Amino acid sequence: MKVHQTRFAYESLGALAVALAMPGMAVAQAGASTSQAGTLPTPKVDPTQTDSARAPGAGASAAGTPNAPTAIAGDAGDNLDQQGSLSNDARTGDPADIVVTGTNISGVKAVGSEAVTLSRETIIASGVASVADAVNTLPQVRNLGDFREGGTQGSYNSQQGSAINLRGLGAQATLTLVDGHRVVGTGAASNFTEANQVPIAAIARIEVIADGASAIYGSDAVAGVVNFVLRKDFDGVEASTRVTNQSGGFQIQPSITIGKKWGDVGGLGGGNFLVSYEYSHRDPFLRAKNRFLLNDLRPFGGPDNRLNGTTATLAGPANIYVQNADGSQNPVLPRAGFFTYYGLPAGANVGLTPANLLRNQPNLADNAFFNDYTGRLDRHQVSLFANQEFGPSVEAFLQGTYSNRHTFSRSPASTVQNVTLSPFLLNQAGAVTATRNPYYIAGIPGVAAGAPLNVQYSALKDIPSSNFDNRSETYSVTGGARIRLPWSWRAEGYYTYGRDKACNYCQVGSNINPNALQYQINLGNINPLSSIALTSTQLGTIIGDNLQRSGNGLDDAVVKFDGPLFSLPAGSVRAAFGGERNKQYNYNINGANRNALNDFIFDTTAENSQLSRTIWSGFGEIYLPIIGEDMNIPLIKSLTWDAAARYDHYSDVGSTTNPKIGGTWVVNDILSLRGSWGTSFRAPSLPDVNLFSYSAVGGFANSNNDPRIVNGAGPGFTNVGVVVGSNPQLQPEKATNWSVGGNLNLGDFKAEATYYNIRYTDRIQQPNSIAAFQAGGYPGYNGYSQFIIPVRNPAGCVNTDLSTLDPVLRSYLSRTLLYGTLPNPCAVNVLIDGRNANLAATKQDGLDASLSYLHKFGDITVNASTAVSWTISNKEQVVANSPFVDRLGFYNSPTEWRGRGSLGLLYRGVSANAFVNYIGSYLNDLALGPIGQSLTPQKVDAWTTVDMTLGYAINLDDSPTPFKGLRGSVTIQNLFDRDPPLAISSNGAFNGAYSNPFGRTATVQLTVNF
Repeated sequence: MKVHQTRFAYESLGALAVALAMPGMAVAQAGASTSQAGTLPTPKVDPTQTDSARAPGAGASAAGTPNAPTAIAGDAGDNLDQQGSLSNDARTGDPADIVVTGTNISGVKAVGSEAVTLSRETIIASGVASVADAVNTLPQVRNLGDFREGGTQGSYNSQQGSAINLRGLGAQATLTLVDGHRVVGTGAASNFTEANQVPIAAIARIEVIADGASAIYGSDAVAGVVNFVLRKDFDGVEASTRVTNQSGGFQIQPSITIGKKWGDVGGLGGGNFLVSYEYSHRDPFLRAKNRFLLNDLRPFGGPDNRLNGTTATLAGPANIYVQNADGSQNPVLPRAGFFTYYGLPAGANVGLTPANLLRNQPNLADNAFFNDYTGRLDRHQVSLFANQEFGPSVEAFLQGTYSNRHTFSRSPASTVQNVTLSPFLLNQAGAVTATRNPYYIAGIPGVAAGAPLNVQYSALKDIPSSNFDNRSETYSVTGGARIRLPWSWRAEGYYTYGRDKACNYCQVGSNINPNALQYQINLGNINPLSSIALTSTQLGTIIGDNLQRSGNGLDDAVVKFDGPLFSLPAGSVRAAFGGERNKQYNYNINGANRNALNDFIFDTTAENSQLSRTIWSGFGEIYLPIIGEDMNIPLIKSLTWDAAARYDHYSDVGSTTNPKIGGTWVVNDILSLRGSWGTSFRAPSLPDVNLFSYSAVGGFANSNNDPRIVNGAGPGFTNVGVVVGSNPQLQPEKATNWSVGGNLNLGDFKAEATYYNIRYTDRIQQPNSIAAFQAGGYPGYNGYSQFIIPVRNPAGCVNTDLSTLDPVLRSYLSRTLLYGTLPNPCAVNVLIDGRNANLAATKQDGLDASLSYLHKFGDITVNASTAVSWTISNKEQVVANSPFVDRLGFYNSPTEWRGRGSLGLLYRGVSANAFVNYIGSYLNDLALGPIGQSLTPQKVDAWTTVDMTLGYAINLDDSPTPFKGLRGSVTIQNLFDRDPPLAISSNGAFNGAYSNPFGRTATVQLTVNF
């Protein structure tokens, strides 16, 4: 029997063209069909008819148009459950068995919340490289924070993973699911859910609930839920190859997908399976290839970021810097701050005098020549789904995802070190000897007689870079069963086993150990002034591994029941209830000069840790059809309410209960209204509370006007100690969400709008206390005064004896600290607590809206659409009881406007689609001028780009070839090669959250079906 999924008619590009022409999204009320306009007609779930399902295909298409185009090959069957839903019965497509994203009750639609669907056709048309890139086309997404690819290897996201950030409220406030199931997280210093969970080839659609959903799913669903729905009903073989340069480097992605359905097997019943494999390879992209990625921003009218205070990049001869005795800034090199610079000549540099030095002419290099913006990527991904009936009442299913990602990035992270050069050599015990240091230069202006020299030393002459060789292996497997019970009830139970192991911050054989380097300089074995490359023997004494390896685990067991309770005139009252036991694990193995081992084991040695938590949960939901169409009540075609609640008890951070209510009012066939209210929460991740995941101290000297603090580093200077990292005292974040919206259906025209309001409290963030201290903001320190603690060490303080320190300083230093320590704690005058804390609150409201038009003019199908997200306000509070300040439209905050529009044409097998992407203007409050001084926030212009996709599909069913169909497409992104708008800061010449530097990029894709 020929399976309909492999058919290619000329109109088989219909769904592709119309859905391609959508602006990357379809916004619909939850409670109305969320299929893409113009896609295959799908079975309609009637909220008033929950005990018996209508026959598949009895519903109209989302556009309400007759003769709607057929889906592309391999996708027709995928639409059997395409009510903006997750089908838990892909075999039958029975609407009574459908459970939609955002509810636990089968056979009904989620009520009151905004639902968004990216169809498979739209994803293909967009020409994106991954499912993460597909979601990022949605206007509701603000790509803020560390968790995106590009320039991230020095941050919390050294492995260059991707995460989804709805509303700009943080990637950890968006819950990511695969077929409605949780997946294991990744990361060490900060835990996140990798957005690229499944290959594009395995995706039927992506469903987004842009509303709080903790009453259904528990933690993390503050801003919303993203659910990747697999092509569970695909039957056939599909092979595809994609070639692009979207991320700067050449990228190729071959994939193969195999699906099979079968009827009755041995009297048990039918079943099906799907397996999809995708391989991705991307070449690295060196920052120096793009002018926007250079450190020297003077050509843009910005600063020379090669130098900033005592931080610099240099590749050959060293620099000596001297603190200005009068505490004044350098008039020649303003970027040098309070320091005078002396550049050294090339050569061995033994026996130099001050006359050989170049005053205020430092040796500088642009680190863009040693640093990848996107590293080399090799990724293998597999998705699996299987389903089998066991008689008329029982069916079992298995669903799994696997990802193995290797990213290799060049970086000068540890190659430039600030060291000291003493006039006399030190012995192995660190004591001063009588042997003069042959490399020391006496008489440098500003250096006291006999004082050590401060030297900037670069090992870039010795090694090309300190590479990040990061790997991540992640898998989640869910197995379970569904049982049909008496009285139309259903039971479902499943268990998810997920494990992740990663080398997150991994420099293998290329990390300069600063303590070892200083030790060799003290002994006289290394001359830090020389520009001659070190010998292999010298390198062997200072170079090793710097590894932060982590593992995360998830054991999640869920049991739930749902079915009808009793009937009302408007339909059946339905309910769901159940429980969940979720156990999470995290371990971290940290340290320099270790072998690059990476096994999923719980290592309990002194420098390693494991942490776990158990969450017990109970949940319930009730669906109430109050008024139905048959009741003939004026201005109310139907009125439906839904209420849900969930209780979660954490073994480490306590308990929380979160309710949600929603309602949908269908006025008539033209107008419907909806609304919802609920609370949500996010528990701190295990790395957030695990001291072993990231904890460090460091120090610097700075001037300050706080009279409580004794100056100790010279006139007007203060010795500062800093503690950063995880915090065991963190508590869950909390949020209250409410929204109202409506849909307008005028035949070929549709309009939708949603107003939302979020109050998000106790947000976990790193306090900006260092910058507040450096700005001299005493006494309030911009709200961070509680994190700036004066230290008064007694006269008898001994650096090696913690008991002699100030009690406050002792309490911090006595904790386990993974990275570094204070070399001279007795000299510390102030301690800055920069650890993560529950300190911020956000009040955000906004409006999402979309318009669409679809019409057929004979053989030509025309579709036009636009969708926008308007953030009306985004007010933030630094700490409790401080005033809220509007932080809308700044460098690191949500922009006011984001939109995407489209125009598409389909003529028989040929399609043409154009997409317009818009990011609104904002203020760059991190703006730096030509010499590096902070400026009044500068306006960053809006960025508008155009993408174009041309496609062709042909039916080969009747051809003598083994192929059933062929589809090809070419996508040009940023068609007019628009530069990113200038946003000059210490981070570069543009803002990677809202633009990219790659210019025009091209993608070619070829897909064949067998």
